[in-house]
Amino acid sequence: MVPETASFVDARTVRVGDQQLSGERILVATGSRTAVPPIPGIEDIEWDRPHQRLELDDVPESLLIVGAGPVGLEFAQIFARFGSHVTIVNSGPQIAARADTEAAGELQAALEEEGIEVVLNSGVDSFARSSDGITASVGGRTVAVSHVLLASGRLPNVEELEPDRIGLEIGRGGITVDDRQRTNVDGVWAAGDVVAGPMLTPIAQYQARIAVEDMFASSSSRRADYSALPTAIFTDPELGDVGLTEQRLWSRATTSVSSASVAVRHARANTSARSTGLYKIVFDRETRECSAYSGPRAASDIVGSITPP
Repeated sequence: MVPETASFVDARTVRVGDQQLSGERILVATGSRTAVPPIPGIEDIEWDRPHQRLELDDVPESLLIVGAGPVGLEFAQIFARFGSHVTIVNSGPQIAARADTEAAGELQAALEEEGIEVVLNSGVDSFARSSDGITASVGGRTVAVSHVLLASGRLPNVEELEPDRIGLEIGRGGITVDDRQRTNVDGVWAAGDVVAGPMLTPIAQYQARIAVEDMFASSSSRRADYSALPTAIFTDPELGDVGLTEQRLWSRATTSVSSASVAVRHARANTSARSTGLYKIVFDRETRECSAYSGPRAASDIVGSITPP
């Protein structure tokens, strides 16, 4: 391993520090970094990345979290239970934007019951230092906090690679690859957060296996397939899903969509003494395309069709 920043010289060579390294095949796995939103005053305050929150010696008195994705929600509950006063600000209309709307709404209610304030459809207009810490302008009001955590997304680490030098195609979310993790440049593969697509640790491992097999196996039939991608947000209660959301299925359905919400008692619920919850199955009647969600809710024994939005 050479602990230096790499940049392309050509499609077979990278410059690493003062030396050049060449190979017949190159796998790009440079990862991602915290996206810093262009908020006025953000350069004048101290803010934390999620991993820095795990290195604190003291519990923040108050914490403003920018972003209501999985990381933001998990850290919000962690520090609320440690004793911090937590405010989540999210520019979108719901927390956990990729999750089922109904399940996300119930998770929000559960978090609010713990005292976590959730502000939706609003960004942070500005930051400023104050004698007591940090002030943030949020939706026309001022929020005073001791700490700020940025959980508003990540950016792929591509710039220092100098991708234009070899004509490497970069999309909105990172390096563009096919279902074998091949880039548009022959002999160059990419995997992980640097690739356009879901930024999840299991996905990075999945992509790496596909890429390495395609790079070195004499024949490979493996292809990346995200049509039934399972995800989970590790709050309490947890929110898990697999497949398309109900809203997405409605946009694609050729006939009608049905759903079933049922009460479920399983080993996990028994060991944690939980008696409430939601297990939801949504499917397209014609194609039989199906999705499943589990989340917090007073469970009902209702099974039947739903009305399209």
